[in-house]
Amino acid sequence: MGIKDWFGGDKKKAALRDKVKEAVSKGRLDSDDMKAIEEARRELDVTPAADDKTVFRREIYNEAVDAVRQEGKVTATDAHELAKIQKFLGLRDDQVETTKWNLARLRTLTEIRNGTLPTVPPSNVALRGIVLEAEEIAHYSISVELFNLVNTRQNDGVAMIWKGTYSEGAVGARALPQEGAKARGDATLIVTNRRLVLKTADGRAASFKYGPQAHIFAYSDGIRLEKPGGNWTLRYKSKSEEVGEIVATLLAAVMR
Repeated sequence: MGIKDWFGGDKKKAALRDKVKEAVSKGRLDSDDMKAIEEARRELDVTPAADDKTVFRREIYNEAVDAVRQEGKVTATDAHELAKIQKFLGLRDDQVETTKWNLARLRTLTEIRNGTLPTVPPSNVALRGIVLEAEEIAHYSISVELFNLVNTRQNDGVAMIWKGTYSEGAVGARALPQEGAKARGDATLIVTNRRLVLKTADGRAASFKYGPQAHIFAYSDGIRLEKPGGNWTLRYKSKSEEVGEIVATLLAAVMR
């Protein structure tokens, strides 16, 4: 095979990729789409999409995922369709691990908005050493960095009000205040139906009960808890766009 054949083959593979991208551009792949792709593959005389380079297959899969994410939710049908696309492209879970984690978080957010709250299994390491009250349910846990902050400099975040409401996307443009914050180490934040539980790396725990007296403020990248003489700020270690919205939406649900 000469250089001309290589370049010709590359162009044909690119043409098939474009065909697949077009088919999955709405986050779906039905039998008619797959039939059309197979016909195009035969006409172009190239190998199936699943045999393409991983970087190209991942790019196509991520385009399908982006189409779903633009809707701001992930339904069971969406998840099923994306699994079909992943299988069609011959991608293993570990090859799209980060994308699948982000999808799972968006699915969690969708379910919270629909009234189905997640739960943390009792066997989860985050709950080790934590004694829950009668009828208390742990709904969510996340790793955070803990800081002591004296002054927010009017960067107050979104107040989570007892028996109040939360406007979808309200934390999106708000980041935790950083100036003057002093690091206090790593911790785990647990959201239950009764309180917030903060467990430090050395196993100590503190809780903040919900109620009219609670001063909890949400941001896109963490939350702030007012205390006498200052604040605790908790920055999420996860950089997923959905985490801040998950915690704020969940807090609003359990504080009603």
